[in-house]
This record gives sequence, structure tokens and C-alpha cells, in this order.
Amino acid sequence: MSARDKAASDISEVPAVRHGRPKGLARLRTYATGKEILVLGPSSAGKSKFAEYLQFGRLHPEGEREMTYGLTKSPTFTLTLGVDGRLALNVRRTVDTPGQTGPVQHAGLVGERKPHAVVVMVDCSKPIAATIHWLDLFCDRLDTVLRKGHHIRNKLREIVVVLNKRDKIDPDAFEELTARVRGVLDRHLTVVLGPERTAAIPLLECICVQGPRGPALIDNVLACLAERLTQ
Repeated sequence: MSARDKAASDISEVPAVRHGRPKGLARLRTYATGKEILVLGPSSAGKSKFAEYLQFGRLHPEGEREMTYGLTKSPTFTLTLGVDGRLALNVRRTVDTPGQTGPVQHAGLVGERKPHAVVVMVDCSKPIAATIHWLDLFCDRLDTVLRKGHHIRNKLREIVVVLNKRDKIDPDAFEELTARVRGVLDRHLTVVLGPERTAAIPLLECICVQGPRGPALIDNVLACLAERLTQ
């Protein structure tokens, strides 16, 4: 794993995260200035659990799972980070996608939804070859989507790859996975996004269930999103 990816996967000192639902005029202002976050990835990667935590700050015990059969859109909400609330992210909506649809269709949703941020969830417990195959198809199609629509590319502020179920993979396999994920990103997105922007795509480890490491890791992902989307 490169120093860049080690830094991205380390747990930093994450500030407190508060989740809120504005009302009345505050809700309209939040909606007008808020960002749309599109959560993508293969089946069982933890997309719905991540989207729920993003909105409510709630994690469930391991083993609980509900299937997502269609696009699920959240209402407007806010994330406030830090004891003094120094960093606030207005979220117009999150869009959770069903994993049963394939990677090509998921990439097509980027063109249809035109989000400000894309979160790609990866399941570390699955065979690496299967994960890379999904990501390869997704990024290949995403390259086409972004080439055809410069307005889509310009609106898309951030792409974040979340390596979920980090506790289900040993260090050597995790190093191989991150290296191969980085290779797919570089191969497919360097031309359309540019080498600097592609290299800056973070690979963040995560555990989207209750446990000793879950909250710290997922809050690190939220802090990364908030910092990048409010720059």
C-alpha cells in the first residue's frame, strides 16, 4: 500500500459528528445550498447502512440486513462536525441504490442524477477478483458518462471509495485490494478527471455495524466528505 493510501485508510482524530433535520425556512435554505450524495456499489456492500448512518448517526448490530429494491432518497439534513461546529455540511439528499442492478447501470445513474459526490462502497469480505471486476466495469462506464457530459463532470465534486467490512479481511489481502482498486481508478479515470484529481480519490476503510471500531471509522468517512464538499 502506498503512503497515500495508508494515510487515507488510517483513523484520524475525528471530531464529533451531529446529525440534524432543519425545519421551516431553515430546511429550504439547506435544500438550496445542499449537496446530493449518491451511494453506489455491489449487493451487500453496506450502502443502505452507510446511507442510514449518514442521515441519522445510527448503526445496527452485525447480521441485520434489509434489501434495497429501488432508489431510496433521504430528506434534507445537516452534518455538523467538531465540538464548536466549525464544519457544517448541508445535504440536499442522499440516494441509496439497489445492488441488484449492475455496475454499468450504477455508473449511468451518475449521469442521470448529476450528484455532487459519489460514494462507492466495496465489500472487503468478498473475493478480491469479484470486487475488482465490478469496479472495472463501473469505472469503464463512468469514464464514458463523464466524457459525454462536461456539466456532469464539473458538478461532481468528489468520488470516495469506501472499503467496508474492514474487519473481514487480513492486512495482506487488504493491501492487495487497495492496490488493485487504485489501479482500476488510475486506468479508467486518469484521462477524464486528470491525474491529480484521480490520485486524490480517497480509499477509506469502514465498518458499518455496531462495534468498537465502527463509529470511529465511519465518522472518518463523514469527516472526509464534509471537508471536501465544503472547501
